[in-house]
Amino acid sequence: FKYSKGLMAFAAENPIWTESLLDAYLLNPRSVIKGGRMAFAGLRKEKDRHNVIAYLKEASAE
Repeated sequence: FKYSKGLMAFAAENPIWTESLLDAYLLNPRSVIKGGRMAFAGLRKEKDRHNVIAYLKEASAE
C-alpha cells in the first residue's frame, strides 16, 4: 500500500498518537491530515469517538 504524502508528513511530525490528536482525527480526518486519501468522513458524536479511543487503548494493552 502506498501512503499519501500528507500521511507521511503527518507521521514524521507526530510519531505517536495522543488521545487528543486521535479524537481530532476521528472527528474530521481531513482537517488533521492534509492531503490524506481517507474516505472516512469522521464521527460527529463525542461519545462515539471516546468509545473508539477506549477500545483502542484496551486492545493495545493486551
